[in-house]
Amino acid sequence: MIVFPTVNVSETKLELIQQVKDVNDFLYQFYKDSPNQLFLSNAVPDGWSIKRNLKHCTSSNITFGWWIGLPPFFIKLLGKPKSEKVTMESIRATNRFGITDYGKYLTGEEVKSDEKTKLLDGFIKSKDYFIKKIESKSELELKSLKAPFGGLNLFNFSLFTLKHNLHHSNVVNIRLHSI
Repeated sequence: MIVFPTVNVSETKLELIQQVKDVNDFLYQFYKDSPNQLFLSNAVPDGWSIKRNLKHCTSSNITFGWWIGLPPFFIKLLGKPKSEKVTMESIRATNRFGITDYGKYLTGEEVKSDEKTKLLDGFIKSKDYFIKKIESKSELELKSLKAPFGGLNLFNFSLFTLKHNLHHSNVVNIRLHSI
């Protein structure tokens, strides 16, 4: 089983951006190395394919980056975040708790290399977009503006995005090693 990185509390915007780069680069390599013959297979008994998890991570980067990039006056309409000080343990990567059996992938139709390359390129572009949106805010804005849910500020919301993407990808990791 591949050991995944851990998301840590970042103190500065530069540390946050570096962590976003490191986690997304790790995930890129993980998906790139995932077996082509399992890439399109849904999990048994129930679950997303490797492809769908990769697409979900890509769309999470884009959607959450879009939110971070909104004009501050709009984000301020939500009010203030609950607290700037948050532990990593308190940031939940998913709202589906208690699942311990993620199933496995069965061999299916092999993904075409150009399709996989296109998906991976999209993931890298989503990482760059997410970073660009973080860079568009000052450190003060990241720490004082509220995210759309969870009462988090945008800084901690960025860490949630990393945890969320790692969670989905680690489910793939568990399934790949349950074969």
